[in-house]
Amino acid sequence: MVNTNRLLSETILFVRDDLRANITDPISSTRPSGEKFVMTSYPRRKTTYPIITVRGWITGSRTLGQQSSNLEINIKVEVRIWGRNEKEKNNLCDDVINRMKNNQYGTNSSISADLHDFGLDSAVDVDEEGEEGLKSKVCQYRYKFWTS
Repeated sequence: MVNTNRLLSETILFVRDDLRANITDPISSTRPSGEKFVMTSYPRRKTTYPIITVRGWITGSRTLGQQSSNLEINIKVEVRIWGRNEKEKNNLCDDVINRMKNNQYGTNSSISADLHDFGLDSAVDVDEEGEEGLKSKVCQYRYKFWTS
């Protein structure tokens, strides 16, 4: 369950951990030890692609009624797929979209973590130039969290 005191960091870690457990690394057998496939920040050292990065931010809130201290908080989660080619990038993007869409209900789901009203807002290509350039797709998802 996501905790109000660490709302943003726990939401990001929830998504990261779920993707780590449920998205297959296409190069798991050859990925160097110590390197991660899914992480919460852009890599600062040499990295073997493909990778997935998860970041997030809060886009606003509103009170849940007059004289209430309870809030509806809007959270955006950016899942960026970094691939070596278009096919790999798009296949991983499809895998992530399907996982997040299908993980709304049940045990260890977004709703069981108190993250509601899931949606995909955008999926935009941000590719480096040239045939050999790194390919990436930035997907923005949304959740709502209600404090009590």
